[in-house]
Amino acid sequence: MKTRLLLTFLVTLCAVGMQAQGPNNSGTYYRNANGKSGEALKTALYGIISKKTHSPSYDELITLYEITDTRADGCVRDWYSNITHFTHGKDKAGSYKKEGDVYNREHSVPQSWGAPKADIVHVVPTDGYVNNRRGNYPFGEVGNITYQSANGYSKLGSCKTAGYSGTVFEPNDEVKGDIARIYFYMATCYEGSCQNWGNDVFTGTKYQPMAQWAFDMMVRWSKLDPVDEVEIARNNAVARTDVQGNRNPFVDYPGLEDYVWGDKKSEAFSYDNYQGGGGGTVVTERVEQPVFSPDGGTFTDRVEVTITTATEGATIYYTTNGAEASVNSKVYEDPITLTSNTTLKAIAVKEGMSTSYQTTANFVITSSGGTSEPTDVVDIALNNSLFGTACDGSLSGGDLKAYTGTKNGITVTYDKGTGSNMYLNDAQLRVYPGNTLTISTANGTLSEVEFTIVLNKNGKTIEATTGTVADGIWTGNAQSVTFNVNSGSGHIQLSQAKVKCTSSSGVSALLMNNEERIVNIYDLQGRRISSAEANFSLFTLHSSLIKRGLYIVNGKKVIK
Repeated sequence: MKTRLLLTFLVTLCAVGMQAQGPNNSGTYYRNANGKSGEALKTALYGIISKKTHSPSYDELITLYEITDTRADGCVRDWYSNITHFTHGKDKAGSYKKEGDVYNREHSVPQSWGAPKADIVHVVPTDGYVNNRRGNYPFGEVGNITYQSANGYSKLGSCKTAGYSGTVFEPNDEVKGDIARIYFYMATCYEGSCQNWGNDVFTGTKYQPMAQWAFDMMVRWSKLDPVDEVEIARNNAVARTDVQGNRNPFVDYPGLEDYVWGDKKSEAFSYDNYQGGGGGTVVTERVEQPVFSPDGGTFTDRVEVTITTATEGATIYYTTNGAEASVNSKVYEDPITLTSNTTLKAIAVKEGMSTSYQTTANFVITSSGGTSEPTDVVDIALNNSLFGTACDGSLSGGDLKAYTGTKNGITVTYDKGTGSNMYLNDAQLRVYPGNTLTISTANGTLSEVEFTIVLNKNGKTIEATTGTVADGIWTGNAQSVTFNVNSGSGHIQLSQAKVKCTSSSGVSALLMNNEERIVNIYDLQGRRISSAEANFSLFTLHSSLIKRGLYIVNGKKVIK
């Protein structure tokens, strides 16, 4: 009898010991959710994770980041930038002028929406400048970029995700899964209130509080970027009783969102024998990064590029327009032929593994007729010296509504537009919401405009009618581009614009815009090919008689 009782006791003790381990040594923390499914499971998880052993203050978070967010090199883990090397406590929240100055506390769900101020699960350390550019915009997938951090790590711009068309902030692929699981945590831990946070994201029900577009995107992000050791370490650190003392179940049980809201919501959850999302195991192996052959450079007329990855069975996705590659991009199947300047980006994806890092390369294609045409750079002072006016201060009401000035063939028009005022003096001009600043060239194509910004008030960003703007630099291909700033309060003060303008390509195009009446065309040996008075019929004749090659036309080197 004693032997039988001892055996029963040992079996029971072993069973309890096995359960006490739990995922990531969480013990029996989730036992009250055992056997639940769907909405009942979510409510049971709410009852578990909403209980905290410590409620840190907002100021305390800076200190706690040393426990939760320290990189292997001892620096602060930055969720929005990959160029920073912040020292805990030293480079903390303060004034900043650029990326890399200080780190601060970022509410992944903005506090202005109604989210808690100091829940360390969702308040993470980020670069102060990049955090400010995010503002309180929703997370999303960016189409047209208006701002991007160094190396394109984070982006701001128009949303390309189906279901939403506003401005969004896109974190890097490396943290998208982490952020998705934070949002699942917030939807669970704050059950009953988060559905009222709004802002086109939290607009659902108590059970599923997120808008469908946002929820679908977060599910996709969670699968794209599975749980890894860094995320587990942070979850365990948050669970310390002196930090916050609660856990994120969506980290402990990868794929748990499927049991709560997805195609497994009718299945019972078993906390000690979990079978979903990889069986509770951690996926740490990453798909090998794609390799380009050739790996970028300058080529004549065209180049054929192959893309490979050392991970067998992985699918490669790529873009040729400079946008980040994703699973929504084109699938690589055959070598790609490039005939014009191209920024090529690619990732490799395989189920059950972390997605590869982006591979990026620039391919410059030149004509076999000779070297690229020269690019003219014109520095323009955006003040009275350009516009030739004595204005000094703000104009409003019925005052003059536009100024136009030209320097070296570049025309700048500063227009009041629909704005309430405009400002111009000897040092600068200001672009308010509603104002426009148009830069154009009559002879050639604008390729880049770099603004010198004196002051960026209230997080304003420069926007353009065509091309893209990043860090105050516009790139595109147009004869004219109009700039404005986003709506609301504030403005941008500008003092200078450096304009790059490429001359119109081809002999005929150059002749058409040449101001001189006599056109002289020479080859590179100094032999005159043709000379005639400028008129349209002769332009056409010259162009048709001249073979492809490099020539000197009225003192300028051009390519046909």
